This record gives sequence, structure tokens and C-alpha cells, in this order.
Amino acid sequence: MKIKLSACAALILAASALRAAELSSFNTAWITAKPEVLTYRSKARQGDGLYQVSVSRTKSGIELYMNIITPGFTKSVWGTMTTNMQPRESKSRIIVSGQLTMTTDCSYQRDSLHIATVMSPNERIMENTLSNANFVVDFSQAPLLARTLPLKAGADFEFISLNPQNNSLVPLKIHVVGEEMIQKIACYKIQGSDFEGEATYWIEKAGHHRVIRIEQADTSRITELIL
Repeated sequence: MKIKLSACAALILAASALRAAELSSFNTAWITAKPEVLTYRSKARQGDGLYQVSVSRTKSGIELYMNIITPGFTKSVWGTMTTNMQPRESKSRIIVSGQLTMTTDCSYQRDSLHIATVMSPNERIMENTLSNANFVVDFSQAPLLARTLPLKAGADFEFISLNPQNNSLVPLKIHVVGEEMIQKIACYKIQGSDFEGEATYWIEKAGHHRVIRIEQADTSRITELIL
């Protein structure tokens, strides 16, 4: 089963394209040592499920955990990054029908990143080292990225992001199309695209800019924060 949870949540951003060097634009001051845990309920033709994200501040930066659970499918992601969102390391594991099908490990150096993916059951390995002179969004940062940037109606943003499906660098684009109320919460309405496809999502305007809702037309999946 192929589950697409758009860089969920994650994605997003001031009136012109935000490029790599502008790392000071990221706001992570609200992240504390006490983990913030957000739980979502998702509904789709393939089956309903749960999606949970945990983020916290550590002595070395920021740490994030993500778990996606639907019938017959589980995906777990872990990532660490600096307080200005520079990725350091990430890992993901995908289990389908009780069997481990894909593991991905990624590490970042000053000007390069190394990514290795093992596919089961034949243990086929895909491995690559990529240049990253500019800022690269790691797949583990998707649920957090949108929440750390200054959103406003009409804003467009574009990043370079890592596609762990084929170990390549691809665009991550975000456009703030307007504002809307969702679950009685004032939100920015976002259209985003990344290696997983296109999605529409709603980001809380106040507070810590929580991701409130995500819609993915190609899978008819709707994911909403459990308040």
C-alpha cells in the first residue's frame, strides 16, 4: 500500500521564494525540551489510520519522530537538525503486511549528504552521495517545516528537498493561497508539492502554527488534527 502524507505536514512559507542561505527566517524558538505530540486521524479509500508527530528541543538541536499507521502499513521516521533547521541525520522504516520492506538512513556533512536505502526481501541496496552546497530539506523535516516560517497570504516558497524513494534532490514548492476557518481555527490555506505529490493543507495562523488538516486528491485522503 502506498501512503502519501505530503511533506505534511510540512511544508511552507514570505513574499518571494525563500532560498537556502536565508536560514535566519526559520523560527524554532517555540520548541521546548518537553515533547509536543500531535495526533491526526486520516480517512481514505485504502483505509483509515492514525498519524502522530513528536518534536522537542535537545542539547544539540531539534529532534522529531513521526509514525503513520494504517491497516497493513506502518511508517516510522526519526530526524535530528540544528535549531536553524539544518538537517544532521534521519532514518525511516516502512513495514507492509508485517514485513520490513524499506529502510532509509541519511547523514549530512558540510557540503554533502549520504543516503542509503535497503529494499526487502532481496536486500537490494540503493546508495548515493549528493552535493548539498545549499540548504536541503530532509524528508524527516516535512511535518515541521511549515510551522517554522513566516506565512502570509500570497507567499510563495521553493526549496531543494531529498526524495528518499530514488535518492535524488527535487523541488519542494509551497504557495499560500489564502485564509480559511477549519475546526473553528483561523488557518492559512496552502497548496504544496514535493516528491510525494500535491496536497492542500491548512496551517494554524496563531500559536505554534499547527497543521490542522491535509487533503490529498489523488488518494482521496483527508487527515485532521485530533483536538
